[in-house]
Amino acid sequence: MSYVYTVARLRGMENHLLDSAFFSRLMDSANIDDALKALGETSYSQWISQTGAANFDKAIDSEILATCEELKSFVPDKELLDIFRLPYDFHNVKVLLKGLFKVRGGETEGRRYDLLSKLGTIDTEELTNAIETEEYGFLPYGLTDLIPQCWQLWDATKNAQAVELLIDHQMFKAMLAVAEGLKMPDVIQWVKFKIDAENLRAAIRLARMKFDSAKALPFFHEGGTIRPDDMAKLLSEPQETWSRILSYTDIGAVLSALNEQSDMKASLSDVSKALDDYLLKVLESAKYSMDAPANVLLFLLTKEAEARNMRVALVCVAGGLDRDFGRRLLSNGR
Repeated sequence: MSYVYTVARLRGMENHLLDSAFFSRLMDSANIDDALKALGETSYSQWISQTGAANFDKAIDSEILATCEELKSFVPDKELLDIFRLPYDFHNVKVLLKGLFKVRGGETEGRRYDLLSKLGTIDTEELTNAIETEEYGFLPYGLTDLIPQCWQLWDATKNAQAVELLIDHQMFKAMLAVAEGLKMPDVIQWVKFKIDAENLRAAIRLARMKFDSAKALPFFHEGGTIRPDDMAKLLSEPQETWSRILSYTDIGAVLSALNEQSDMKASLSDVSKALDDYLLKVLESAKYSMDAPANVLLFLLTKEAEARNMRVALVCVAGGLDRDFGRRLLSNGR
């Protein structure tokens, strides 16, 4: 199936993406009113006028959702959009289950419907109804079997982190299944790299907690290019050697860069930023093809990075936070 028309449309939409110079100016705003004025000529302004300045989070989500809906009208394989949106479905499952766990524990105000994201592929009302009435039969991505497993695990352990891990395991399994169904090598590879990135993030976090490597395996997801047991073994090695140990992998370069910058003592936010930037870079080769389906995913990830930058900038300005720290968190989207 040809993607020439799709890529041509995406190239036109790229002209409306906000660049690093814009976010630098936004970060320099004296107050939130000035920052919102700077957004006046961007596509975000229409949503902020609807939600109000206090709800810029919802405005940002509305912009991403509108982008997804626009792409749906001309992208031949809608599963490419599903790969991007699917994590939001699993986020919503976590929110709903955590709320029900609290309700069963006696907290009448446990439910947090305000934390649900409309960016998922499953309508939030349908998902809420399915989980609260225990009617899971129609749910996709293996959720039909997953949710009862989550309840069993919660009843046995009361361990919310273990439930989250179980949900994340299934999320990556579902993402990989959708990608493999598309039979697009670049997209499959990206999902595998995303799993590697999340596993590396977990390894760094566990290492800083001095977690026992013998007990770390459950924290790592299957499906990446690096086996979970190899990730777990990293915890028994000095962190400065990890880049050499993983030099045979693509993600090893991220570790090398972190070593050069901070001797692996970068904050977790710096690590996350480096990994997010890495996941954009692995798709950049698609830019040189006018018929590569991976351009769809690249555009969506770039738009998501833009939204992330928007949140960082507006939170810094609204809260009077350290602007230099905020600049460090900005992704290299466009």
